[in-house]
Amino acid sequence: MQIRFALLAPALFASAIAITASLSAQDKPADKPADKPAQSAPGTPESVPAPSASGEKPTAASVLERGASALGGKDAWAKIKSVEMKAQIELPGQNIKGPIQTYMASPAKMVTVINFTGIGEIRTGYDGTVGWSIEPMAGPRLLGGGELDMIAREADMMKDADPMRRWDSVETVGDGTFAGFDCWKLEAVNGGSRSTLWYEKATGLQRGVETSIDSQMGKIPMSTALVEYREFEGPFGKIKSPARTETTQMGQKMVMTVESMTFDAVDPKVFELPAPIKALLEPEPSEEGDAPAADPAKPAAPAAPSQPETPKKEG
Repeated sequence: MQIRFALLAPALFASAIAITASLSAQDKPADKPADKPAQSAPGTPESVPAPSASGEKPTAASVLERGASALGGKDAWAKIKSVEMKAQIELPGQNIKGPIQTYMASPAKMVTVINFTGIGEIRTGYDGTVGWSIEPMAGPRLLGGGELDMIAREADMMKDADPMRRWDSVETVGDGTFAGFDCWKLEAVNGGSRSTLWYEKATGLQRGVETSIDSQMGKIPMSTALVEYREFEGPFGKIKSPARTETTQMGQKMVMTVESMTFDAVDPKVFELPAPIKALLEPEPSEEGDAPAADPAKPAAPAAPSQPETPKKEG
């Protein structure tokens, strides 16, 4: 869940970027983000042992497991039935900003709504089967192909707390600095899609992802930095989620700042398909006034041949 709050729904983010590009040509979080490891009791996420400092690369599985523990652990996230997140997003280069609400429900439902000043409302969703988007310029549309596959994966509530289920394969390829953090660098593969993941050595937290997303404009490279995390009081213990993310795509930057997260209070009706989307799923009616063609008339039976007249006898 944490990376989806960072990247938004990919189809939605691509739509927002495309619109702005065309125009140009609950729970109170902690006051300060807990980015650096603090002194804590044994067993808390911060106390998870760091990989060996001997210079040997840790396995990808150990890095991902440590990252999940840093979020609060798989067991805590598995007990969450739904999440509502409220945040603000901004495109500094376009001087555009607005509120965003994201709703998720177990096992895999999601709806995201953005209201951009001067643009209008952009919505995207997945109800467990149908992926959809409603935008001011494109109107309502059904997601298919790579877009549908992607939003179905991102709607999975457990994909970050149990990250190995998300990828076909993951490999630790080295280390480096990303967004100012000293990180392990992982290469992850899902089908034909490849992503680079960055996990901070000191805390185990994921600090970034570089990937390509599917959109109406094709594959678009995207890089996201998870700059700040905050701790929230979940229904079964404390968990962490990104509080500030910075995403670069198509030469533009989008910043999201989380204001609140509320657990297990989302109305299931939120995930019902909007009327314009239901209309797209209905079969097209026949044109008004058109009546089904009548069966062609059977040809009339041929008339019986007439009998020749009997000649009259003279005299």
